[in-house]
Amino acid sequence: MAKKILIILLLIITAFYVISQENIKIILSGIAIFLIGMHFMEDGFKLFSGGTLETVLEKFTKNLYTSVFTGFLTTSIVQSSSLISVIVISFLSVELISLTQGMAIVFGANLGSTTTAWIVSALGLKIKISVYAMPMIIFGVIFRFSKNNTYVGLGNILLGLGFIFLGISYMKEGFDTLRSAIDLASYSIGGVPGILLYILIGAIATVVIQSSSATMAIIITALAGGNILYVDALALAIGANVGTTVTAVIGSLSSNQNGKRLAFGHFVFNIITGLIAVLLIYVLQDLVDVLAPYFGIRDDNYTMKLALFHTIFNLLGIVILFPFIGLIVKMSKKFITTKIKKASKPKYLDKANIKIPYNAMVSIQKEIIHLYDNAQKAILHALSIHTSELKTSKDIKKIISKPVTKIDTDLNDIYQNDLKNLYSEIIEFTLISQQNMNIEQTKYISQLKIASNIIVKILKDTRDIQKNMDFYLESKNEAIKNEYLLIKEELTTFIFEINQLKDIEHDEIEISTLIQVDKDRLQNLDIINSGRIDELIRKEKITSKMATSLINDSANAYNICKNLLRIGNILFIRDEKLRLLGEVDEVK
Repeated sequence: MAKKILIILLLIITAFYVISQENIKIILSGIAIFLIGMHFMEDGFKLFSGGTLETVLEKFTKNLYTSVFTGFLTTSIVQSSSLISVIVISFLSVELISLTQGMAIVFGANLGSTTTAWIVSALGLKIKISVYAMPMIIFGVIFRFSKNNTYVGLGNILLGLGFIFLGISYMKEGFDTLRSAIDLASYSIGGVPGILLYILIGAIATVVIQSSSATMAIIITALAGGNILYVDALALAIGANVGTTVTAVIGSLSSNQNGKRLAFGHFVFNIITGLIAVLLIYVLQDLVDVLAPYFGIRDDNYTMKLALFHTIFNLLGIVILFPFIGLIVKMSKKFITTKIKKASKPKYLDKANIKIPYNAMVSIQKEIIHLYDNAQKAILHALSIHTSELKTSKDIKKIISKPVTKIDTDLNDIYQNDLKNLYSEIIEFTLISQQNMNIEQTKYISQLKIASNIIVKILKDTRDIQKNMDFYLESKNEAIKNEYLLIKEELTTFIFEINQLKDIEHDEIEISTLIQVDKDRLQNLDIINSGRIDELIRKEKITSKMATSLINDSANAYNICKNLLRIGNILFIRDEKLRLLGEVDEVK
């Protein structure tokens, strides 16, 4: 209730100033247009990159140094640290990168976000960028009518840049007008109290606007218009950095554990960096004066000096905190613990991945493997086999030859209470994520859906076999007992060998050989065409009732093993195809 009242009051106050104060209206309009531009830029790069951005982040984060640099470079290009954070969180959720690498990328992204200040101070204030804004907006709208996602993405980027330039132009005009009406600089307190006050103002502004880039644009345009003093602008910049931690924490509340841990690292980095900047503000101010000539910055160009100051103290934060990334990761894991999930709960289906096709595909693939792992464990238990017993191919013969010790397993209960919910979550996630995919990616997702359906079918087929197997494995009739031991052996062998595909890294000859051997093994379960069932009946080794059960169960086992081969082909052999699909963007 209090929150609603506060929002209503803010809206009333804003409406009052918009109606009564022309200069305030222009400034607020500029901020609003700037924020719209940032939104379009972010969406544009998601579509335009066509998975390239995700591929770059995955490939160039092999160590902490490249992770920091990649975070800096990608954020500098896309001008959105929040977009990079979303991609990093989605990578963490599907285990494509480690949390340590993710933290390093976020460190680099903080430095990359300082390029906004350079762009605004170097371009936005020196040239009339509103002239370039209109053509960008026009062509942006034209490209948005395309059916090709790449062109739509390009259109969004142009719209974003156009609105950003237009927003800066409005803010500059507003502050110029405000300067002639009110001399805000004359209200500067000065000293330590003034620095602390402006840090607080910068932090609050960033929390309210939810964009440190927009806050920096406001600070720079206000400084250029003479509305604030240089030292106060430095304090505001520090405050903007501190305020963005609140934005990150708020954004992480609805995120997964990895998102919260990443926000924790972001919080630690910005708070410590802010404290260092506050303690050394006058030292850093003098350092900027020393370095400015080397960057071609004049003594009276305070906006460019502010951009340099913003970069220096963020770079200083990276230098100081880089050796402690591992410690920050350990602290985040200690304070934000991972809850143990039941088999029915998805591990990899993170909402942050839905709009990023490559990450969505990896999420779905890994979740279906998770479904398969749970299903095959249940199937082995139904065959009275502990998964810990099945480590090598030699273990299969040992398991088959030893006396059977039943494991109490209700496959129907496992399906209804655990796997059915997980299966439903997978299907729902695939349906939503397909809306953002191209044709080739959608085809692959369709194959993954088939795999998940096959897993559920295998579980049900095993359930149909389980009762007869438990019964006949204890039979005194050696002939029927041996036939069911053969079924048990073949099912166990197929499960073991399909699992081996996980460890074969794209060795086509080895994979083809294994698949062919398994195809040949299927004939062991074809008791009708092999003539084995006729021989058993003719020699009266089994009864007609036994024969009926054996025919049905052998057929089910045959289908289970054939379907296991299909699952292995989709889930474990097509990893390379999955990677390639992440790099293409062919919308037909």
